[in-house]
Amino acid sequence: MPLNNKIALRDFNFLKKLDAHRSKTVWIRIVSLNWNEEPLNDITGYAQSGSISVSGSSRIRRTCSLSLLTNDPQIDDALWALKSKFKVEIGVNNDIDNRYEPIIWFPQGVYIITSFSTSVNDGGA
Repeated sequence: MPLNNKIALRDFNFLKKLDAHRSKTVWIRIVSLNWNEEPLNDITGYAQSGSISVSGSSRIRRTCSLSLLTNDPQIDDALWALKSKFKVEIGVNNDIDNRYEPIIWFPQGVYIITSFSTSVNDGGA
């Protein structure tokens, strides 16, 4: 059984090897939270584009804008629009050390949703 993500994030030698690995798949996981910051639902997909900005001089310290591709067609717009807190994690495939989980998740913070939209495309032939 692989060691959990928290242990991997403290293994600096492993993280250095993971960072140096040339072929990376980057994932995004956003987790809908209730007001007590307990997880309600999550969406995981490939990072298409996005940014996380940090400003020390603004009242809004961090902003996040994401675009991801997912195979999960069961995204509940109402849940995400009404439950406006979420946390973001960026994942990287772990092809380095099988003691750790297949995707290493790096927490990026908790945010408030100010706008949310989805679109569905049939990518098949």
